[in-house]
Amino acid sequence: MDAGDILGQSRVRLGILGPLRVQVGGETVAAKRPAVRHLLGALLLHSGEAPSAARVTELGWGPAGCSSGSLHTTVSRLRDWLKEECGPTATVTWDGHGYRLELPDSDDDLATYRQLVLAPRATEPTERAHELHRALDLWRGPLFADGPEWIRTDPLVRRWEESRISLALELADAALEAGKPEFALNQLEQLAAELPYDERVHARLLTILLACGRRAEALRRYDDVRRRLSEELGVSPSGALAEVHAELLREPRSARAPFHDRPKSGQLVIGSHEAIIALPEVRALLAEMRLHHPDLTIKVRHLDFVEQVTALPQGQVDVIVAYLPVPPGVPVQVIGTGTRAVAVSNNHELAGRDQLRIADLKGHKVVSLSPSVHQEYRDFWAVDPRPDGSRVDFTDDEVTNLEELFSAVALGPNITVVPAKCRDFYPRPDIAYIDVVDMAPITVALAWLPGPERPALDALVTEAARLQA
Repeated sequence: MDAGDILGQSRVRLGILGPLRVQVGGETVAAKRPAVRHLLGALLLHSGEAPSAARVTELGWGPAGCSSGSLHTTVSRLRDWLKEECGPTATVTWDGHGYRLELPDSDDDLATYRQLVLAPRATEPTERAHELHRALDLWRGPLFADGPEWIRTDPLVRRWEESRISLALELADAALEAGKPEFALNQLEQLAAELPYDERVHARLLTILLACGRRAEALRRYDDVRRRLSEELGVSPSGALAEVHAELLREPRSARAPFHDRPKSGQLVIGSHEAIIALPEVRALLAEMRLHHPDLTIKVRHLDFVEQVTALPQGQVDVIVAYLPVPPGVPVQVIGTGTRAVAVSNNHELAGRDQLRIADLKGHKVVSLSPSVHQEYRDFWAVDPRPDGSRVDFTDDEVTNLEELFSAVALGPNITVVPAKCRDFYPRPDIAYIDVVDMAPITVALAWLPGPERPALDALVTEAARLQA
């Protein structure tokens, strides 16, 4: 046996993306004392860092913490266990500020996941789907699934869990764009089982099932989710889930049909962000259209930030529902108005404020949208330049959809400006929404490209004008 084989057999593999797991040379080893396991999990959650004693006790013993004596005893027991099971160089060190897990020649699934998440994404959808799948395959269940009950509410755990959801939704989009919806099915199935009340996940799973040609199964799944929400939470499906259900009832989609259906005769395809289509004034408009034009088939297609720019000129939709501004020369019909808010991590220094002014945003980086989004749109939402003439300092995230945007904000410390209605449509325990009192009102409107006469589009614009009047 050569040296490489020996090293491979003795390598330590650490897992926290699911139940806590330590493998040495392919064999799983476990710490029997709960306190030792909890301490090991706390250090793995801060992989590559040295969390303070206060942070370690908060994760390992809960909000009440523990005495310094208990902490020192447990650290000593963890050191003994690491030395016995993982080798003489495995230990826990104290650097004067915090504790650090030291395991030379080891693999750490959370550290690997972080590298994959932060790596640039491929532009080609199939390759991008494979990259996302590789990152999501590291998850075996909820983060530190067998940890103490208080772990589930820890902000750091919630941020990583939300990152996983965001990547799964991004994987679904990439798989659909590549014409391979089945590629995202297993990941969404697993998440839906773990998150029985998350409407975003279930909505995307239904979309994937529909694209795979499994419409009947998708309808059964919807009924299960609707019943669970009603009986256990006392609420009805809303937002994306309700829209997908409407799509299920309208028309099946072939397993190999392109996801981006082009508008057809006798139907009206409306493109929109999920957060806009749920606005009361937009729902009222759609209800009026279905009442007064029952022979017209209306489809709603959810757009990300980039698709809001490309969907109209590429003929993928007839009209978009968008927050202004739109490029010059594009006809619009106003539907309603609203206000803006700043979204920050709930650990952010601004999170405790009731209201903000634009001047309060100075010095805080704004999460950047993709360069493919029109510059005037990006500038409007970031308020760039600011009233004092200063320019906004953007991050290098270049997000393309709402899930990416909220995940970037939740991971902190950067901010974003969003419609204040996101507070209702995207309530998240890791994000705080703060109204900004001196930002200009925002306007939601229909926007379409000039062209030949289109009776269905004309009917929509007429109904919108009537309701607005």
